[in-house]
Amino acid sequence: MFDGDVLKQYLISQGISKVGYTQVNVDEFSSLNYGIALVLKLPREAIQALIDDEFKKYWKIFHGQIDTLTDIAFKGEKLIKDNGYDAFALTMKRNECDMEKLLSKLPYKTLATTSGLGWVGRSALFVCEEYGSAVALSGILTDMPLEVGRAITDSFCDDCEECQKACPVDAINPTKWNSRLERSDIIDIETCSEYVIDQFKSGLGCSKCLSNCRLTQEYFKNKR
Repeated sequence: MFDGDVLKQYLISQGISKVGYTQVNVDEFSSLNYGIALVLKLPREAIQALIDDEFKKYWKIFHGQIDTLTDIAFKGEKLIKDNGYDAFALTMKRNECDMEKLLSKLPYKTLATTSGLGWVGRSALFVCEEYGSAVALSGILTDMPLEVGRAITDSFCDDCEECQKACPVDAINPTKWNSRLERSDIIDIETCSEYVIDQFKSGLGCSKCLSNCRLTQEYFKNKR
């Protein structure tokens, strides 16, 4: 019998680190009311590259992970369709990800938090217990009935402020995330994106909020 457990096992067998299910309501895909959150951990060498300011190496690794995610999302879409349901792999291109405004049709973080896989950190990055912010995200939309996870609606960052302290342009606000807040309540995204884009054009980068996250560091040091 093809069900959510079989699908999850398949996606993990293909390399996905965490899988979650949630209900969604996207006008453009009104018939696809279930979302599948895909979380792929970044290898520890990606974190080391950030620590060493080797940004070209980091982006090469990161985009390689995105390519892997895209491939697995399409495989998941095909498997679901082969079993009689409709599905749509929500790849970066299909999701119309705007890398300057850091926006998309359906934020992957929304899929991941509402399916119970993690929360949003002070940095506005997705955070999970196992890997911190050292992850890449994707998703699949489907009409296949799935048992949804319990949404996480509040931050588990507690008193940790490492990402805020690490931000070179003070773009991170002191306010902790919860699902009732707007993104602008926790981060000045214009200041953040302008700095990151300028750095990227210079062949550099940032992502200090990612590498300095306490849980990212615990994953990096293999404490988990």
